[in-house]
Amino acid sequence: MKKLLLLVMVALAAFGVNAQTKKGEGSLLGSVGYQTNYERFGLQAQGRYVIANNLRIAPDLTFFFPKDKVTGLDVNINFHYVFNFSKDGQGFSVYPLVGIGMQNNFYGKQTVEVADQTAKVDRDNTTKFAFNLGGGISLPLSEHSFLNAEARFMFAHDDNVIIMLGYGYKF
Repeated sequence: MKKLLLLVMVALAAFGVNAQTKKGEGSLLGSVGYQTNYERFGLQAQGRYVIANNLRIAPDLTFFFPKDKVTGLDVNINFHYVFNFSKDGQGFSVYPLVGIGMQNNFYGKQTVEVADQTAKVDRDNTTKFAFNLGGGISLPLSEHSFLNAEARFMFAHDDNVIIMLGYGYKF
């Protein structure tokens, strides 16, 4: 009985899903957000291009403001499968995402204290590759503009969650 009820619920939800994400559609998105591991804020620029109905590629570049003399710059390429819940172009869409990324951190000169002795640490940088999993939601404001919220978990040497809120333009 539970399986039948679940099947009916999925079928009803599928009737509300509309394929409005069409091949060749593109958009640009600017976002602000937060990275949990380093506890810092960031700015993101993202491009989106629909490569097949409801499937899009979304490369992005995220700059994280310095905190404790550590600045970040992440580069990601994600794929979104878009589920549109709308009627006559009004509504919202949700998407799971999967992708790969590169986390870059730049460490400024610091003075550290270990066992009552101070030492100066020179500048350094690290680059680590990551696997991304997450999801997001988009809410259209007009025919060409939308608001977006996204959360992504980056599996890497320094696992972290990135939460972004943004505004986009569809062309």
